[in-house]
Amino acid sequence: MCKLFSFPVWLVLSLIWTGIVAYFGYTTAPHVPLDVSANDPATVEALRAATSKHFIMYGLLAAGPPAIALLFGRFMCRRA
Repeated sequence: MCKLFSFPVWLVLSLIWTGIVAYFGYTTAPHVPLDVSANDPATVEALRAATSKHFIMYGLLAAGPPAIALLFGRFMCRRA
């Protein structure tokens, strides 16, 4: 069972997971449509807020599951 949770396997799967999340995060990033004024202070603030929320959400989505899997794997291998 500990071979399944080895560090190289975790590293490869984590890099694949992070790449997939990064792709979806890039393709769904907030942007200003062409028919909206980009110089309006309210638009700039709304874009900043949406970008910050997007960055935090996808950052946690990319880092959370690999960290949980690493802790779970370490816990399982100590008990074996």
